[in-house]
Amino acid sequence: MGEKIKTLTKGKILDLDFEIELNHPLSSSKDEQIHIQSNKFRFELDKKDYIKYALSILVAQKNLKNLKGI
Repeated sequence: MGEKIKTLTKGKILDLDFEIELNHPLSSSKDEQIHIQSNKFRFELDKKDYIKYALSILVAQKNLKNLKGI
């Protein structure tokens, strides 16, 4: 587990506090790590994969709003 660079955001889902952190890579040749974590779980992924997931969610949100006419 890499050392924390900074907290990207904090939030609450279903009454569970969570934090999204940017962490240093495990080795110099690797990508930075993103940790999505709470006191009950921790999800770790490479920064490039996090960006792909985040963009997919934003596109899905836009498409849903267009479909619903919001």
